[in-house]
Amino acid sequence: MWRNHFRSGLVFVLFWVAACMPSLDEPPPRVVVGECGDGTWRFGTFEIHHIAMGRGVSTLIIGPTGRTALVDVGEGAWDRTDGAEKVGAYVRETLGCARLDYVVISHFHVDHVGTVGHGGLWHLTQVQGFQVGRVLHRDLNRFVGTSAGTLATWRSFLASSAGQAMRPQVARSAFQALDLGEGVTTAVLAADGSGALAAGDFSGDVSPPDENDYSLALLLRFGNLDYLTAGDLSGEFARNEGYSYHDLETPLAKLAQDVDVYRVSHHGSAHSSNPTLLSQLRPRVSILQVGDENQDGHPSQDVVDRLGAISAVYLTEHGDPSTQLGSAKVVGHVVLRSRDGRNYTVAGDRFVASDPARTDVDGDGYFAEADPDDASASVLPALRGGCDEVYQTCY
Repeated sequence: MWRNHFRSGLVFVLFWVAACMPSLDEPPPRVVVGECGDGTWRFGTFEIHHIAMGRGVSTLIIGPTGRTALVDVGEGAWDRTDGAEKVGAYVRETLGCARLDYVVISHFHVDHVGTVGHGGLWHLTQVQGFQVGRVLHRDLNRFVGTSAGTLATWRSFLASSAGQAMRPQVARSAFQALDLGEGVTTAVLAADGSGALAAGDFSGDVSPPDENDYSLALLLRFGNLDYLTAGDLSGEFARNEGYSYHDLETPLAKLAQDVDVYRVSHHGSAHSSNPTLLSQLRPRVSILQVGDENQDGHPSQDVVDRLGAISAVYLTEHGDPSTQLGSAKVVGHVVLRSRDGRNYTVAGDRFVASDPARTDVDGDGYFAEADPDDASASVLPALRGGCDEVYQTCY
């Protein structure tokens, strides 16, 4: 009962916030699926396609009326184009056309957006001719950390006539971000550190915030089915030579609440999917987009073990060969489908979405499983690894 009241309230708040945001000149054009020939998608089906593309990342979301969002178009290296080529072919096969209502850039790392003049989103639109109604991205002008070179090229491109044709827009936290048709609500839960990270250009510092820290987090809801994706958002404070990570997952957990499906952040890195977040989300399904050729130890054994203890786990590829996957399944493209917002399949396996009763006695937003003292609203989960007073607002 409490859970249903919360979700109803969340939807109300999202639409109220959206109404108060500056209005757009016009909505992005609708994709007419039949224009380019029939694809595999069928009207009335909500689908999320986690495309298997090695180290690159791309996720196609299709609302039940055919409105679409492509989250990221990545490449395995700065000068590669095979990621965009795979995505283009996959989207055409699925939709039957080369048009997208939205492209969401979670953050500006090559494996999520590619390089201007080579691959990624640039190749998809400028070489393959995809039409995009709107690009949603983080604030690459006010928040600059480790990825200054990539940011500079994308900043220039998005300001060009070709970039402006995609109507780029900066995402803000609590913004009702995407119109994916009737029955689907979306919200930006994190962007540019969500006020916890200082604005500024820190690219010349010894250990500036990593680009991952600025990732967008999106929460989607279709019926009872909740889905969270958060780019490569960090979940601990760790300072290294050349970059630093900050725990943005612990405050995100308070907003995300309970979800059915979690698109695992940062390819299963040990720096993400921290215990507080997973204890709060309690996902029934976890999906890992990871490449076999990665040299970063993804996915981490600890993360795979934590995910496997609470959810069914699916991967696009195995990743680090030393990681023991247990009962997790490597299936290539990981596709989620639902027609009623309650019953859904992932890679053909059946699940039922639910809003389970969870306990939050002190009303601080953290469920008992994630709260160190659920009898006191003044006691909150500690930031993992501590807090960085140089760049981060500490509580």
